[in-house]
Amino acid sequence: MVKMHNRLLALILTIVWVMVGSISAQDTEPSAELLEQFETLETFTRETRGLDEVGTFNIVFPSRDDLAAYLETALREELAPEYVAEAMAFYAAFDFLPRDYDIVGAYESLYMAQVAGFYDPETKNMNVLLLTSDELGDKLPLLEQIIYVHEYVHTLQDMNFDLNAYMGEIENVSYDEGLARQALVEGDATFVMSVYTAFVAQANPLGASLQLLLGGARTGTLTLPSDTPDILGDELLFPYDAGQRFVSDIFDARGWDGVNRVFEEPPTSTEQVLHPEKYLTNEYMPPIDLPDVSGSLGAGWQLVNEGRMGEFYLQRYLATILRNSVARTAAAGWGMDAFTIYENEANQQAWLLQLEWDTPEDEAEFLAAYDEFAAERFTEVLSEVGCWSDEVQVTCLSEAGTTLATAPTQEMALMLLSEGDA
Repeated sequence: MVKMHNRLLALILTIVWVMVGSISAQDTEPSAELLEQFETLETFTRETRGLDEVGTFNIVFPSRDDLAAYLETALREELAPEYVAEAMAFYAAFDFLPRDYDIVGAYESLYMAQVAGFYDPETKNMNVLLLTSDELGDKLPLLEQIIYVHEYVHTLQDMNFDLNAYMGEIENVSYDEGLARQALVEGDATFVMSVYTAFVAQANPLGASLQLLLGGARTGTLTLPSDTPDILGDELLFPYDAGQRFVSDIFDARGWDGVNRVFEEPPTSTEQVLHPEKYLTNEYMPPIDLPDVSGSLGAGWQLVNEGRMGEFYLQRYLATILRNSVARTAAAGWGMDAFTIYENEANQQAWLLQLEWDTPEDEAEFLAAYDEFAAERFTEVLSEVGCWSDEVQVTCLSEAGTTLATAPTQEMALMLLSEGDA
């Protein structure tokens, strides 16, 4: 079946990073001085990244009003209700968001506040938003220069690696793998952007810092909106933050030729992005297949989502209760997982998560953390078999400690465990 959680987030990534090019742009022709600055930025980026232009592209400068109009239309049209509903089943199952949360409205507000540029491989439009001024001048402010470099890296990526083909795979893989693929693309651009920022700062450290602080504060791009749910902020930032560290480590180990080869053999999990040494050693476990047990749950139950959580989402799930440092340690050593989520006509949920670990020590760290997690997350310990409850559900841990099951009753949760381990 189509992994709908993956489908929704693939669309979000596409909308934010690769917009369809229907957005309007400034009619003003760049001055000769500004064109000279463009060439300087592009030369720096090509020489730093070690990629040449192959083909042509267009430079577009939409306004934030243009972006707002586009986002409102694109998000509502592209995100069909069935995709949203099945994605929300995932977010609700693992305590990320309430089941009735308006995620489309949240994305609209979040990306309106945060998007500063985007590249469209269909039209070859490289879009740089005018953030610190309303119209083009004879020179881009520093914040826009940095965005220009970032988006020009995407242009070079497309010319050399075919981003349509590369990103087109997102809908065909688990979202764990899709997020890892995105981390390479954004991490590459962020790494080069950071090199440019450091280059400018070397010449005028105080001036560069003040320009960035003032520009970022004025446009609201330095911080996420205060009401952003943790999971949405974490998803948005992961490809840039973790992706930059991943690309930096690959570059240190194998140079730009090594980074280029990653586009041919992308990371297959967020684990490999978080721990680049696992990508370099090609660490990977075979996928887990979980059966559809909706029939055993009873009349009215159906499978609504399935896939792979990955280290990133496992870490974020634990962090809904535990300190980030504890959650990171507990999720590290992830080897593989699979989840299935079921719902009935009364909007009740049941889910199964089967985990595998790199070593017994990694598994023990997770189990110790989960004991702490369960003690805070649930209101009652039900039995000696490892079950906990709150007012709406029961969660049980298998005796082997590798499978979690949640359902409205203990009987159903234990049944899920037995079916999953069969």
